[in-house]
Parts: sequence; C-alpha cells; structure tokens
Amino acid sequence: MNVKVLLNTVEKVKGFVNITNEANFDIDLLSGKNTYLDAKSLLGILSCDFRKPLELSMMADEEEREEFMTKIAQYIVA
Repeated sequence: MNVKVLLNTVEKVKGFVNITNEANFDIDLLSGKNTYLDAKSLLGILSCDFRKPLELSMMADEEEREEFMTKIAQYIVA
C-alpha cells in the first residue's frame, strides 16, 4: 500500500520520524523517480526536497498498517 505524505516543515519531519521509529516494520519514502529514503531517518528525509509530497510504502501486515495509518493521518495528502 502506497500513500503520499507531505512533510513541508522541519517540525513535521521530526514528528513523522518519531512515529516511524516506533514501527517494527520497514518504511520507505520515494522522492522523485529513483530516490528511496528510509522513513526512519531524520537526516535522510531532510536531505531531499521534503516540501513536495513523498510516496510512502511499508512492509506491514493489515493490522500494523491500519494502526500506523491512523498515527500518520495528519501527514497524508491526496
């Protein structure tokens, strides 16, 4: 399952990374066409153009996915 997230301020990036670090599964962000970032890495996210929506993908079971999506709801964009 892929969703788009917008982390357009440093504060949002920090909050997002705090949430992702609580997850027990892999979470990646896609910036551009070929740049994959570890969603648990503050420096990794800050190194890209995080002002534009990033595509998030995760390797989690259905229950973990639903719980995680609830936690990051404020960052999800259409």
